[in-house]
Amino acid sequence: MIERITILGGSSVYIPELILSVISRNLNVKEIVLLGQEGRKLQLVANFCQRLINKSGFPATVKASTDVQEAVSGAKYILNHIRVGGMQARMRDEMLPPKFGMIGDENLGAGGFSNAMRTLPVIFDIAEKIEAVNPDAHFINLTNPMGIVVEGLINHTNLNVVGVSDLPGTYMRKIARVLQENVDDLKFDYVGLNNLGWIQDVKLDKRSCMSRLLEMLESHSEDGFDYELIDLFRMIPTRNTGMYFHRSEVLRKQKACSRFRAEILHEAEKRILKLYEDDHLNEVPDLTRQRNAIWYEETILPLIEALEDEKENTIILCARNNGCIRDLPDNSSVEVPAKVSKRGIEAQKVGSLPRFLKGVFLAAKESDRLTVEAVRHRSREYALQALTINPFVPSLETAVTYLDRIIKDEHIELH
Repeated sequence: MIERITILGGSSVYIPELILSVISRNLNVKEIVLLGQEGRKLQLVANFCQRLINKSGFPATVKASTDVQEAVSGAKYILNHIRVGGMQARMRDEMLPPKFGMIGDENLGAGGFSNAMRTLPVIFDIAEKIEAVNPDAHFINLTNPMGIVVEGLINHTNLNVVGVSDLPGTYMRKIARVLQENVDDLKFDYVGLNNLGWIQDVKLDKRSCMSRLLEMLESHSEDGFDYELIDLFRMIPTRNTGMYFHRSEVLRKQKACSRFRAEILHEAEKRILKLYEDDHLNEVPDLTRQRNAIWYEETILPLIEALEDEKENTIILCARNNGCIRDLPDNSSVEVPAKVSKRGIEAQKVGSLPRFLKGVFLAAKESDRLTVEAVRHRSREYALQALTINPFVPSLETAVTYLDRIIKDEHIELH
């Protein structure tokens, strides 16, 4: 039995979806601790989660906590779900960069940078407290910007850390539908950084079916595939990867956007919390389900189950490179297939990058490294370097003006 799972950022209104996944998959866990800030939101979410468990008869308890060390003590799995600054901070990451001629995103480019500058200090502080009481726990990161957070933790803590995203699995299932095959029967040759991933090959019974897949996609109309990039590079990018190659078009749409995704989620969050106030509510409302938080059922729970299993499972994870991608530093975070079982996690070697990706990936990883160093040293010089070389930032002049703006807006202290 898993004695305890702790969720950092446990006041998220979408945590009940995780609880439903725990129940539906009958995960053998005794206690789920939701760690959050003091206030009514955390207790509302915890109480609603307990009502879901009580209704199902599932033998587990949900506990709310505001003390990091108490919450993580004895936890076998710690899920990092923190969003520093809440949805309002995400709104800034999405809405501010377009005003400077850059794509707004909480994971990539200028928005990912400002998110990291706000988030990493909090994560490092929590990591230090975890190391003091439970350094052997599996630390599973969901917090964005995923690649920078994981890179910071693998370089500057001793935690057993890995990051996980729903995007790779989503595309694997899309491809399985096109091929009309069971996704578990397919093997995917995947190479990427978080939110910049590519499927290079797909095999069935150890034989490549990539040519057949590409031919089928030529006459296919399933949403989510970037058919222009597929036709150009003969590989399949995940959704956010296309943002880099369509920067002008994405920026044009963002500038014309009347409501950003973060605004919609912020409004929904307030309405959802109001619903959770009803002590008689004991099923997840439609408004919560509308976000389609598939990452719990299709990504997080399968990872925990794989870590409890004697049999090896292959899952695409954000992990320490260690030679998995030859062209990138060993201590950088990369997104690659990994063998997962009770014995641990072993990221798999995927070889060299396709030549057209090398420059972008090297620049992105150096920007990530400098961002981490900017936080650790509170260095304006490192921060400006990180922004200037980021593939989504067009010029030094733009980097300077954007950095000055977020230093003011986010109250960041740099010297």
